[in-house]
Amino acid sequence: MKTVSDRDVTDLAAEAAELNNHLVSQLEQAGRITSATIAAAFRATPRHLFVQDVELSEAYKDDYHPTDRDGDGRLLSSVSAPWLVAQMLEYLRPQPGNAVLEIGSGGYNAALLHQLVGDAGAVTSIDIDPVVTERAHRCLRSAGLEDSVRIITGDGAHGVPDAAPYDRIEVTVQAAAIEQTWLDQLAPNGVLVVPLRVRGLGRLVALTPDGLGHYSGGGWLPCGFVAMRGEAASSTQMHALTPGARVRVDGTQQLDIEALTKALGTTGTPCWSGVEVGTSEGTRPVIDLWFATVLDAYGTLLADPRTSALRALPGGTPLTWNVDSTTAAYVTMRPVLGHSDRYEYGVILHGEDASLAEALVESLREWDRDHRGRPGPVLHVYDHGTDPATMAPGRALERPGAPMVLTWPKD
Repeated sequence: MKTVSDRDVTDLAAEAAELNNHLVSQLEQAGRITSATIAAAFRATPRHLFVQDVELSEAYKDDYHPTDRDGDGRLLSSVSAPWLVAQMLEYLRPQPGNAVLEIGSGGYNAALLHQLVGDAGAVTSIDIDPVVTERAHRCLRSAGLEDSVRIITGDGAHGVPDAAPYDRIEVTVQAAAIEQTWLDQLAPNGVLVVPLRVRGLGRLVALTPDGLGHYSGGGWLPCGFVAMRGEAASSTQMHALTPGARVRVDGTQQLDIEALTKALGTTGTPCWSGVEVGTSEGTRPVIDLWFATVLDAYGTLLADPRTSALRALPGGTPLTWNVDSTTAAYVTMRPVLGHSDRYEYGVILHGEDASLAEALVESLREWDRDHRGRPGPVLHVYDHGTDPATMAPGRALERPGAPMVLTWPKD
């Protein structure tokens, strides 16, 4: 005869399986999961064992779960939202027998990786925070996988050389650069997936090597992750401007905050491009990347419409400025008359240098003419010491780590 406790455990497992199946079905319907093997890995991995301090139904919601914050409330670690975990695994596509390195621990993703590579494979996970690795140990133990995943406390910027090379390397914290150590530890036919800060923009990229000290790829899914700590910490900075407005820039950007604030406090002049788009095209993230590539002075303007007069787009919009920051211009949109689902891109100019707005408008037209509807940019990464003359033409991303160039092919 089953005890009450036995029945509770059985009922819990059955309810969890039902919730998990529903979650996987949602992810499949949304196109987040397209691989049958990844769907099977999700169904075989009870998420509530890795999100243990919430109601069972909460553990199977398609949302991230914070696990630690610092004294100021800043997020230090979390269990990522299932849709994002799924998308990363779709980019990574680990195979049975693969050796995988996960940089940034938590337990749930490592458990999924184990399901995908099987007992013939190997999963190593590293995190700089001992609180995180202890939690990962505890969660994996509850799932019966303590001996199936190797958990290490250390700086993921260095990788884990003693188990290299890896067929797959997955970085599950937001990185400011591609570390040379990751490239060194990647197998010749491997895949590296990284949530990368590209001039302040968070984008998910997948890279593969060509065997000549060159790696390339893309993907460009907008994403947010807890920032990497340690030697590879991000240099992205946020500056307050006019009331209700801020600008996010890479630490390498030179700007006069006082002059820029004064410029944005003047009356803005709209300049329209004639470039119209439909809401279903999803051009906003592409336009952000386009301007991050073509503009020397680049930042993301964020403005609260309740307190700011600036017409920045929701979620942030490309911003540029002249050498002395006395003139600024940013991208905006307006509805196309007579259409509820079409908008026109334009630019708002603040200051006297009209050439700044003219250049942005012409750049919008160039994107429309040469790149709209075509494959997006390609990220090229090179081993340290590569001759710059041999690198692809494009935007060199100034940061530590391996040299990177962002290009927009026309073909």
